[in-house]
Amino acid sequence: MLRPFRLLEPTTAAEASTELGRLGEQARVYAGGAELVLLMRHGILQADYLVNVKGIPSLHGVTWDGTMARVGAATTHSQVEQDPVVRRYLPTLALAAGTIGNVRVRSHGTIGGNLCFADPHSDPAAPLLVHDARVVLANTTGERRLTLDEFIVGTFETAIEPDEILTAVEAGPLPPGFGEAFLRIERYHRPTVNVASGVRLSDGRIAEARLAVGCIGARTVRLPDLEKRVIGLALDEAARVAREYGATLAELLEPVDDLLGTAEYKIHIACVLLGRAIAKAAQTNGASE
Repeated sequence: MLRPFRLLEPTTAAEASTELGRLGEQARVYAGGAELVLLMRHGILQADYLVNVKGIPSLHGVTWDGTMARVGAATTHSQVEQDPVVRRYLPTLALAAGTIGNVRVRSHGTIGGNLCFADPHSDPAAPLLVHDARVVLANTTGERRLTLDEFIVGTFETAIEPDEILTAVEAGPLPPGFGEAFLRIERYHRPTVNVASGVRLSDGRIAEARLAVGCIGARTVRLPDLEKRVIGLALDEAARVAREYGATLAELLEPVDDLLGTAEYKIHIACVLLGRAIAKAAQTNGASE
């Protein structure tokens, strides 16, 4: 059962920041509420005030400036999945958004809320890392930008300041010649493992690669070491290298057993999916929806 709380409805990011600064730990930001309300209902998290940012116009929708897509933080997962700009320039983000939870969660949950919650079992972070995404944070003094790797610090932990709100996610398309892929397996509507890839081939061999894996460790991560290892390899060789990467991946991510699978199982599946994602990205040959 939910405890009583007051709902505040600012109309600008500055107003929201002012309320958060004034109320401190008594307040929480509310957008879609997919995770927040569940935690409050079970008494895991408490708040006397919810600062509803859904009424801030600048936090909604997707824009394209010719080089970069800007996704408003209050844009729902369903809207991200269906947006033509996202589908054209960030196709794996559209795929990831379409796999989140169920229809109800995708219709109410927001991309900003998802990233701020920093649940390690989450889908959007992997494709965003492959696209070198950054988040835009705002308070009463202005904006600052952080890479997604800088923003998500650990499990349920981000680098956001108490008086800041996340206003947008910015990401550009992969360079010409890249293909990309997003793969995952799930249990109970939650991803057990997910991977994202971007690959550019030259003469049948990997010239460049971007690889990210999520849901295994405390946060989703890029894999620069594996990216370097597969450069110059044919696709079957790259898949073999990915399959043999388990010991390094386990040391890097320190997985644990949980309801979604054992640590050993997650590492095995991640290596298999990485190999498949490399091949699938190469097969798209830079094509998108």
